[in-house]
Amino acid sequence: MDANSSQPLTFYDFLDRMRNPASLDLVRAIKSFIVSFSFYAANPENDSKKLQDFLVTMEDAIRDHSLWVGATEEEIDSAMEGLEKYVMTKLFSRTFASSPEDTKIDQEISEKISLLQNFLRPEHLDIPAVLRNEASWL
Repeated sequence: MDANSSQPLTFYDFLDRMRNPASLDLVRAIKSFIVSFSFYAANPENDSKKLQDFLVTMEDAIRDHSLWVGATEEEIDSAMEGLEKYVMTKLFSRTFASSPEDTKIDQEISEKISLLQNFLRPEHLDIPAVLRNEASWL
């Protein structure tokens, strides 16, 4: 990213930079981490620690990488947000509702919300008219 740029680095900028052939080592590390999750049974505490350790390691790797030389703290922070977003998108099915119990609870809550939507309206909750948006209640 241009050091003189005032535009923050977006998720798409991060992805574009990761498509650069010079980023191959970073891309390999990211893909390896994602694949490694499938080798072990889901465990929220261990998975969280693995993710945090990986992000710390990758932050150091990004800071030291030639594609990020001269990057500002804001650009590094944006890159890390992009990395976390990318990794969590790939690991979503494992990290969210990963157990049958979580899936069952989510379904039960969804059914209760659906039942409430049949009769509950903003006026029942004393929500001021200016804040009411019927589309959001569907």
